[in-house]
Amino acid sequence: MTEALQPILALLDEGLRLYRRNFVGFVLLTASWFVPVAIVTGTAVAAESWVDARYSGLAGVLLFGGGLLVFFPLLIYLIGGLSRAAAAAAEGRPVRFREAMAIHPLRAAGMGCFTIVYAFVAQIVSSLISMACICPLYFVGFMGLAFVGAAANESSAGALAVMAVGIFLLGFYASLMIIGATGSGLFYCLQPWVQESRSFGASLQRSLDLIVFRFGRNLIVWCLAALLIAAAGLTVMATIGILLPLPLLYVLGEEAPATRAATIGAWLIGLMLVLPPLPIWMALLYRQNQAAFDGKELAVRVQEWSQVQDMLGVKG
Repeated sequence: MTEALQPILALLDEGLRLYRRNFVGFVLLTASWFVPVAIVTGTAVAAESWVDARYSGLAGVLLFGGGLLVFFPLLIYLIGGLSRAAAAAAEGRPVRFREAMAIHPLRAAGMGCFTIVYAFVAQIVSSLISMACICPLYFVGFMGLAFVGAAANESSAGALAVMAVGIFLLGFYASLMIIGATGSGLFYCLQPWVQESRSFGASLQRSLDLIVFRFGRNLIVWCLAALLIAAAGLTVMATIGILLPLPLLYVLGEEAPATRAATIGAWLIGLMLVLPPLPIWMALLYRQNQAAFDGKELAVRVQEWSQVQDMLGVKG
């Protein structure tokens, strides 16, 4: 088990090392999406108090539709830019904003079409997995606690409460892992459009081939990446989201538009710092699977073996 996890842990460690080494470049790439999102979101929150209550529903629908049309293309370029930056960092090249974001609009459109289809399928699959795993966990766990609590005395109430919290947290983190794994899978599946120059059909076939190839290992990486983002990311986001708007909270109050806008902006800043490792890991995973699928990894091993044999022959 340890030997099987060692390459996966090495991949995750390499991704974090690349992020630390090129921290400024990755954060600038992420800010290219989050800064417009923060500005528009803050403006929408501040303008909410100006809209007449009779038209608040219509205004909300219009804002959501307009934001989706604007932010979805930016999200596609964010995923592609971070993945291209990760490939450049893995090759030892500096992370440059212009080079990373140089994605042709037609390729971005293909990525967007695939993302829509993937999101629809992933929603169905994740819902089925949740119904098959998370719901039985809650049902059996809390049902068992109910039976134990009925037979136990009052002195064991604290232990039962701790067990209930543990069951809830187990299901909660399992749900986050499933949701995060679908997101990790999306970042991984978009790599053929980002790292290679193929047509839409060829990129789609390549994506499907490399999903099936080493699927068990891919699934473990997706889940571990999601778990790390959920564990560390929630901590960082909560810390930044609470501390940054704290002065406005005391001065203006919780319901003030400026306080709400600052709170949303602080949470987005936290997400901006946490998000880059995910596409970095998926880009590195894709590069490894690509080399193995195309036979490049085997060719390198054969060459190393030949060099060892040549050295042994010279010594002999």
